[in-house]
Amino acid sequence: MELSKKRRRKLQAQVDQDYGYRAYEDRDVYVAEIKGKGRGVIASRQFLPGELVIEITGQLIAADDYDGSTYAMNLDDAWYLEPIIPGAYINHSCNPNCDMVQVTEVSNGLVARCNIEPGTELTFDYQWEAQWWIPKCCCGSKNCRGWVVAEDDVKKMKRLVSREKRKAK
Repeated sequence: MELSKKRRRKLQAQVDQDYGYRAYEDRDVYVAEIKGKGRGVIASRQFLPGELVIEITGQLIAADDYDGSTYAMNLDDAWYLEPIIPGAYINHSCNPNCDMVQVTEVSNGLVARCNIEPGTELTFDYQWEAQWWIPKCCCGSKNCRGWVVAEDDVKKMKRLVSREKRKAK
């Protein structure tokens, strides 16, 4: 029997409460619900500019076998990284407080761009290429681009959205 969206949300909430599969906390960061964004990663302590906040590890997926995920991170032309928690819950921002860098052949690192105080959500700019499936941005920053795309792809994204709207009519 296929789960309806409503039933899936209800059961997922119960699993989260009882088993904590999607929970995470250590001395540096924790995962929490962020109003209007789902889950996000929060600083448990202060981070200084240039400081490595976390190493992001996970499952490696060959680019040839990759069929899309909003969590996967591009490592190079041959490999994607499907991050484990907490890395899977780092949200996008058009005005991020962190940068994503590759720290080993098989992992990325989240590096503070500025002083980050405890209780602050950690974010980086996903800089996705404009495609039909890209979601609207909900970062709320003053310079929000409207979609989770690279700054150079905003015009292309507007054209894609306009084209999709014309098709829907």
